[in-house]
Amino acid sequence: MSARISLFALAVMVPAAAVEDLARPGSLQPSDLEEYASLEGLRKQIVDEALDLAAQQSWLKYRFGSADPESGGLDCSGSVYYILQKVGIDTPRSSAAQFTWVKDAGALTEVATTVTSTGDAAFDDLKPGDLLFWSGTYEPTDGRTVPVSHVQIFLGHEKATGEPVMVGASDGRTYRGTKREGYGVFDFKLPKAGSKARFLGYGLPPASE
Repeated sequence: MSARISLFALAVMVPAAAVEDLARPGSLQPSDLEEYASLEGLRKQIVDEALDLAAQQSWLKYRFGSADPESGGLDCSGSVYYILQKVGIDTPRSSAAQFTWVKDAGALTEVATTVTSTGDAAFDDLKPGDLLFWSGTYEPTDGRTVPVSHVQIFLGHEKATGEPVMVGASDGRTYRGTKREGYGVFDFKLPKAGSKARFLGYGLPPASE
């Protein structure tokens, strides 16, 4: 093989290898969460369904546009859509529509851009089962009227670390400081200073009548 061909092969292989190097997301048992024993009703149902999906043997990858685990992967709003459908809630499909849906129901707690820590008083009302919303994680091209681009489900605090954790689909967020890819458990962290991303707020999805 010529040097020229070898360099071309290397250039093709590196991006693929970089994606494959991302670790599998975390998977927790309900007993691993500090707040789980006090959960009931809708919040408990959401957390149970979310953890059950994360615990399955197959590795659900991040797949943009998918809300069906049978496809082998899910995107962020697709995973929320799937879980809420499982607990009997008819939810919108996109993260932007889910944000508007929670806000219009009066269930959204908005968080100011000046808040830099999940330990801030702005998160005093945050509870497991709440949806978490971000903007600026990528540039949507579907004509959405609000700039929301990412959504996850808050799980509470992990007993082993005391750190806040969330569940959903991602192609690069961390769990215990390591970048992960797919559907599962991730660290709940606010965007770093200078990031284009912004954490917008949280709220419990409105239950269907």
